[in-house]
Amino acid sequence: MGSRMVKRAKSPPGRAAPKADADAVFAELRRVFARFASRLVVVSDAPDLYHVNSGARGPDGKPLFFGAVRKGKTYVSFHLMPIYTHPELLDGLDADLRRRLHGKSCFNFKSVDAATTRRLGQLLQRGLETWKRADWA
Repeated sequence: MGSRMVKRAKSPPGRAAPKADADAVFAELRRVFARFASRLVVVSDAPDLYHVNSGARGPDGKPLFFGAVRKGKTYVSFHLMPIYTHPELLDGLDADLRRRLHGKSCFNFKSVDAATTRRLGQLLQRGLETWKRADWA
């Protein structure tokens, strides 16, 4: 018997964000963190990763991870550690952001608008203030 070739199914349209869109989403979400860069420690500012730590050190002596924006294949992730350590920051979170929350501290985006970036900025600000009160930032 001869071998049969198996055709791979094509990904459905709209599944992966086009590169230009992912770049634009990354740039916009990076700007949210960059507004607070003077109060945080920028660890990485690469085309696909913007990573910031707080100014404090954890019990192990290592800097505390505060958050990051990471560009993946199909979406851009916005990681915010204060919502992991202080989940009450999510109280009153609007439905749009709630549906983008994956895990305990990561939001995923294929597109973003001004209202969403404003709400993320407010959440980041509250997280930074919460960590300041706890002497973590």
